[in-house]
Amino acid sequence: MTAAQPLAPYDAPGWRPKLVVLDLDGTVVPYAGFYDQPTARVRAAVAAVLAAGVPVVVATGRAVWGALPTVTALGLEGIEIVASNGAVVFDGTSQQVSHEVTIDPRPAAEALHAGFAVGGFRGAAFAAERGSAGFLYTPDFARDFAGSFLSEATIAELTASHTPRMVCRPHDCTPPQAAVVANAALGGLDYSWDIGYSSWIDVMAPGVSKASGVALVAADLGVSAADVLAIGDGGNDVELFEWVGCAVAMGQAVDSVQAAADIVTESVDDDGVAVVLERWF
Repeated sequence: MTAAQPLAPYDAPGWRPKLVVLDLDGTVVPYAGFYDQPTARVRAAVAAVLAAGVPVVVATGRAVWGALPTVTALGLEGIEIVASNGAVVFDGTSQQVSHEVTIDPRPAAEALHAGFAVGGFRGAAFAAERGSAGFLYTPDFARDFAGSFLSEATIAELTASHTPRMVCRPHDCTPPQAAVVANAALGGLDYSWDIGYSSWIDVMAPGVSKASGVALVAADLGVSAADVLAIGDGGNDVELFEWVGCAVAMGQAVDSVQAAADIVTESVDDDGVAVVLERWF
């Protein structure tokens, strides 16, 4: 007879999160649904969290300006937003960036450009954030999502100043292929990086992730990691899942993301966020 497994903290009687962290794309709205409305059930579940006096934070790969429409649609005006995969923290009350970590993008751009110019790939396009203004982008960067795009730029112009995040979009490349090239190109350089669902590569400063950004917010709120609930669906949520007390993966997330979570909820199309929040609120 085997000993009973100890209860996970979130299964203990009386446990309820003291901070809820929500991803956006693929979690509260469909992928890249900048202007999509969360469903009524999801909005009601988020409102119930706030009504219980528990703060809600958004942690997203989007830039601040890309996150704000969905944050507003969720009824979360004035909250803190962990944006650009943790490189930026935005205080919704003051409407100011409270924390930002930048990189020199030139070595990463040169390494990735070379990496995708060999091995049968057709190369890659690049974009870089310019604060709250939007993206500079190379002419071949696919602007196939809602966003703030400033102007075309050469690689030299795009990498001439520091940025919280540079984006590389390889042409005709699957996410696993992009990961192999990124690991080879960036492995010896001082960056962190994530692969997005469309194979693009987000490049940030070393140690930067959603977890690092959320940790700053949680510390300001006096909430420990064990009392944080995070819900997400992407590879850029895995570090956050490892840090929080209760990690929830969306039902449509890939196997590796689900394996990193404590709980797997329903898909974004089936209001998975609401399903899990209704467990406690």
